[in-house]
Amino acid sequence: MLPLLAFCAGIYLGFHFNILALLPFSVLGAGAYIASSLAAGQGFAVTATALVIPLMTLQAGYMLGLTMRPAYEQLLARLNIGQSRRV
Repeated sequence: MLPLLAFCAGIYLGFHFNILALLPFSVLGAGAYIASSLAAGQGFAVTATALVIPLMTLQAGYMLGLTMRPAYEQLLARLNIGQSRRV
């Protein structure tokens, strides 16, 4: 479930933010996950290995969001949902 949420969050970040937004979200998410895992009594090695997959899916979703941004804008323009660029 966590990789799916990370993937969706990555897509959202890719659509709406630049590259500088990925690092703080990754660090905050990793810190929260490590803190909750250590509070639950898991070891650091287990937590670190379980953290790799959500971080990878976050970055994969971000790349998908970046590459789909022009297609999404074109779809919105065709459906007349987006704002007009006319003056």
